[in-house]
Amino acid sequence: MLTAGTVGLLAAFLALVYVWCRYTYDYWKRNKIPYMTPLPLIGNMEVLFKRTNSFFLYLSDVYKDAKMSNAAAVGIYVLNKPALVLREPELIKSVLIKEFPKFANRSGGSDPHNDPLGSNNLFFIRNPQWKDLRTKITPIFTTGKIKQMYPLMTEIGTELEAHLNSFTKTDDIFVTEAKEVCANFTTDVIATIAFGIKANSLVDPSAKFRALGRKQLTFTFGRALQFFIAFFYPNWATALRVRVLIPEFETFLRGTIEHVMALREESKATRNDLIDVLVSLKQEAVAKGEYNAQLQDILAAQAAVFMVAGFETSSSTMTFALYELSKRPDLQERLRNEICEAFVAEQGRLSYETINNLPYLGMVVDEILRLYPSLPFLGREHLPKEGEKPFDLKPYYDYTVPVGMHLYIPIFGIQRDPEFWPNPDTFDPERFNAENKKTHKPMSYLPFGSGPRNCIGGRIGLLQSKLGLVHILKNHYVTTCEKTPSEITFDPLSIVLSYKGGIYLKLVNDKRCERIARQ
Repeated sequence: MLTAGTVGLLAAFLALVYVWCRYTYDYWKRNKIPYMTPLPLIGNMEVLFKRTNSFFLYLSDVYKDAKMSNAAAVGIYVLNKPALVLREPELIKSVLIKEFPKFANRSGGSDPHNDPLGSNNLFFIRNPQWKDLRTKITPIFTTGKIKQMYPLMTEIGTELEAHLNSFTKTDDIFVTEAKEVCANFTTDVIATIAFGIKANSLVDPSAKFRALGRKQLTFTFGRALQFFIAFFYPNWATALRVRVLIPEFETFLRGTIEHVMALREESKATRNDLIDVLVSLKQEAVAKGEYNAQLQDILAAQAAVFMVAGFETSSSTMTFALYELSKRPDLQERLRNEICEAFVAEQGRLSYETINNLPYLGMVVDEILRLYPSLPFLGREHLPKEGEKPFDLKPYYDYTVPVGMHLYIPIFGIQRDPEFWPNPDTFDPERFNAENKKTHKPMSYLPFGSGPRNCIGGRIGLLQSKLGLVHILKNHYVTTCEKTPSEITFDPLSIVLSYKGGIYLKLVNDKRCERIARQ
């Protein structure tokens, strides 16, 4: 039986909790900003605990909420921490471009001691280190460099063709899990253009590169929780030893990178790939007496993020493209005709210029990235320089954003907003024909972000996705089968836009290019 003193203490504690909750969760009301109604202690994190949706897609639900249709920005609570979801394109433009120096840092990070490759890569690293690193890494992503990599990429495209043809030697129709095929292809491409090695994922899906890449992006509740902390509570990352890269993947990549860099330095060979740039940065640091273990980690971190982001985003784009095309044979027919006519015109091997200028292929990929942006949100931390005027929401609201607050841009929601995109859930590549592109509202299409901190590998990602699609559709067309999902359900634990379960499609052997060549 509780004593009177214990009851009194318990009552006092509950009263304090109540007062704390009332004050904490009245923040947006006090500041007269539209807000989503929070729950005590967990704020607007209910979806995370119920696992009904990813919190990253929940940000898009906030954007689409009917009660917020006229709001320029919406207040939410990440547990007890106030944050803003931006809806107004002009505010988004200010954060990403006009006022970029105040928002140069992403709203995420991991433990630099326990996860040096995860915390020091170009995605997470903070300014001013980010600016210096971006300047040094940018040369690998110029048009000239990508064009020099293209022959290496087409070799893997030819291997993809051979892999698919091996299934159709005895049967003209076969069913496959599209994401696995696409991820094997993109893993092999990234391995060759970033590391200069053969990953052999198409030949052996259990090969080390693919096996560890698959494991890295398998999201358990524990992994999802770590990513939640990394993106929303990065200040806790060190205390909780949060890792973005799993230990096995980090160990493998570190060993691979160091080995390949050593071979490249010894042979003095060049391949116009990422390793060339990293070797150059290392030699520059050695000459200045600045090379140390920390810089070694920073160099390795760039190859790590290039690997993870490069194979996952492009493979998802390819998979969703095949899925949508399987449901629209008329659109697939048009695309296949364009692809096959180009192959025939160039004697079976597409040039870099041709693949980048196939109009309907470009329209299809652009529309897929609208419907399925790999990263469904952007996060930025408000961090003006000392003495600099903080960012405010005028003329929309009389509110100055506090230093350190996180602002989120719900890309998925914006790119499916009927105000910008009529019938937004419908796959319609014509949205991106030359005339319609002129009508797109600025900041309504952000698959690679925008501004100085946009995705540095966007052009390689686009090229990789296009290359994979043309080598699949060259000799095959895709249709739905009994196992094809009627609707896409996204994995609530994933930080990227990932289908929950496999996307199975039927591939039918069809040597259209050969027939066109004979005509």
